[in-house]
Amino acid sequence: MIKLMVVDDEHWIREGLKRTIDWSSHGIQFIGDAEDGCKALELIEAHVPEIIISDIKMPTMDGMDLMEEIKKRGIDTKVIFISGFSDFAYAQKAVKLGAFDYILKPVEEPILLEIIERCISEIRQKQELNSRLQELSGRIRESLPLARQKHLEMCLTRSLTEREMQSAWEALHINLDPKRLIVMAMVVHEWGDREMDESGCSLMRYALGNLVEEILSQKGIRCLACPLQGNDFADIALIASLSEPDTSFGVEDLYRYMDGVIEDALQVLGVRISIGISGLRERTQLASSFREALTISMNYLVHGPGQVHTAPMDGSSAGHGSKPRPAEQLDYRMAACMGQLAADVLLTDHKADSLDSALSNRILHAMKLKDAGRLSELLDVQTGLLQELIKQTPAIAVRYEMNMHISILLSKWQELLQAKDHSKASTITHQHKLQLYRCSIGDWKAMIMDTFLIKDTHAPSIAHKRTIETALRYIHDNYHLGISLHNVAEKIYMNPSYFSRVFHEEVGETLSRYLIRIRIAKAKELLEQTPLKVYEVADRVGYRDFRHFVKTFKEWEGMTPAQYRNYGA
Repeated sequence: MIKLMVVDDEHWIREGLKRTIDWSSHGIQFIGDAEDGCKALELIEAHVPEIIISDIKMPTMDGMDLMEEIKKRGIDTKVIFISGFSDFAYAQKAVKLGAFDYILKPVEEPILLEIIERCISEIRQKQELNSRLQELSGRIRESLPLARQKHLEMCLTRSLTEREMQSAWEALHINLDPKRLIVMAMVVHEWGDREMDESGCSLMRYALGNLVEEILSQKGIRCLACPLQGNDFADIALIASLSEPDTSFGVEDLYRYMDGVIEDALQVLGVRISIGISGLRERTQLASSFREALTISMNYLVHGPGQVHTAPMDGSSAGHGSKPRPAEQLDYRMAACMGQLAADVLLTDHKADSLDSALSNRILHAMKLKDAGRLSELLDVQTGLLQELIKQTPAIAVRYEMNMHISILLSKWQELLQAKDHSKASTITHQHKLQLYRCSIGDWKAMIMDTFLIKDTHAPSIAHKRTIETALRYIHDNYHLGISLHNVAEKIYMNPSYFSRVFHEEVGETLSRYLIRIRIAKAKELLEQTPLKVYEVADRVGYRDFRHFVKTFKEWEGMTPAQYRNYGA
């Protein structure tokens, strides 16, 4: 069981926490309580609790001093502070310095238990990771790829010594230059036409990682991909090794190749991504590089998806793409398990304007009433406030708060639907939730409207029919340009996810399949009527990748383009 203790100078609070909560039903052993930090240390040394609930202000030794002493003694425990309103800023500072979380007095049992559950989840994930790593170390020859990935995840989330990394890299055959490493954080904004569950999204991350490894390998760049399952901010981490003598030349090449990766991901896999790229560092600084890449990738909030964002080349501006916000403005609490990166964010007072509970309640009320006009007005206001907030606050901090806001909306919306027994409208898919958590500020309004309002409408409108007619004309006029779902949606001013659904309802097939049908039909015509080479035909019908064209043609027609020209016409 998880061991827990309480430290507070007020006896009634200690007794209340001890007696009013059935700790054992939550898998917790209550090991005792103490009235100040000094007495608490005796219990901590004797029992080593995994969780400590502590007041901040206490006589003799207060909560902050207690936490510092715990750190000095190397005791691995998580501290949850309880604080009065007057101590709120103090509590925030404590969390920034390493506390797990804080809760205001008077302590409300549901809120405390929610924090406790998160704490337990993190503890168990760490225990599970350590257990799995120990198991993997004994089966390293049998599970080398998995062991390699797990170790790289550790490199990205924890500070390891050169000695630790050298022995592991040799054993795991990690053939990357330890002196010249770049980390990239990849964010998936759109997952294509087909609806995917959590398992499907997980497989797509692996496919995307493999695609990048293959593309960069062809360019002479060694790269290893780490899919991030359940990460709050990104979907894949990539570690690339540059071996060219001229650092500047090698880095610029990588930037150019990653622009191509974004295009290939859209054309080959149907996913739209953004990429944040760190500066060049040694392997002992991989965790710092990952934090930097993650921070830089968040510039999609301002600039939209489908771009590469890079670290400054000279310390003054970005070497490629948009200029990142300074990484040092944000502190991180890195968990041992990849996918549980969380940001301890201290936003400016402007947060109260853009994401405060009053505005959220008005937005939720408009959703309940299905008042599209009012909801649109409120989201316009919120979008404007977010745009102002991000000018003064690191983008990743704004993303963190936006995600918290989305989680609250999803929870409230689900409660509302359950109360109405409205089962048909209650399904918000895993894929759609991911797109909410990855949307830019520019897409914020459309995504919220799509998820919580338009989702309830079933009958196709005349406006939809006209919109699809416009889209079809655009597709027939531009299919040869390699257009995608996002291009068409952008042309008709619709959210790509929502447009994909409307297109399928109106036309009877997905847009990607419709595009393939048009392109293959035109390709057959060119193969029959012109002497153009197959790669020229591919280019004429919008396929940038010749191999992808041949593969698609064969899947569609049952033979290759060359065979069709010779036998199939």
